[in-house]
Amino acid sequence: MVRPALKREVVAYIMSHYDLNMRRARRLMKQSRSVQYYHSVKDPKQALRGRMRESAQTLVRYGYRRVHVLLKREGWQVGKNQAYRLYSEEQLQLRSKLPRRRRWS
Repeated sequence: MVRPALKREVVAYIMSHYDLNMRRARRLMKQSRSVQYYHSVKDPKQALRGRMRESAQTLVRYGYRRVHVLLKREGWQVGKNQAYRLYSEEQLQLRSKLPRRRRWS
């Protein structure tokens, strides 16, 4: 499975090196026209992600709920579901505690 962005690059490479038009290059790659011209409109929110990372690294035992409260106090417009999604994508999950070993008497 190849990502659409990589297919776009391959189509551009085929067009430049083999002197083919875009239609033929797309047909060789079995790519639709909509994929070729698509531009992402999603905001990656890099500043918010960076601030979450800083908070989670300085306050190690805080989970996404506490980080969400801190961000709201700082003035960030973020919901708790979005905070959870970004927290998970940045892999800031807390480690689960190891179970205590029982002593045998």
